[in-house]
Amino acid sequence: MKKLNKIAEIYNNKELKEMAIEQQERWLRAKIVMQFVFLREKLGYTQQEIADKMGVMRQQITRFENMSNSPTIFFLVKYANALDTELDVILNGVELIEVTNNEQI
Repeated sequence: MKKLNKIAEIYNNKELKEMAIEQQERWLRAKIVMQFVFLREKLGYTQQEIADKMGVMRQQITRFENMSNSPTIFFLVKYANALDTELDVILNGVELIEVTNNEQI
């Protein structure tokens, strides 16, 4: 019973909940970035080529891919368009990475 009380206490801890949400957010951002990088490399584009297609500096692509900034939805849409795809395809694309990796095995 003590273990259940401890679990309930932890579960109801606001600080721990916020930390869990932050961790989920970082994980989601990483998955999105990995999908963009995966698709860019699969299509054979360099960061500079994508930047040119988007009309931005290459450093913006680098910062996005290194997760050192938080992109706007507009940036993500432009990046997806530069890859000749739609943002919803990217956001649903984690399975694409997994399927492709499994095909290589």
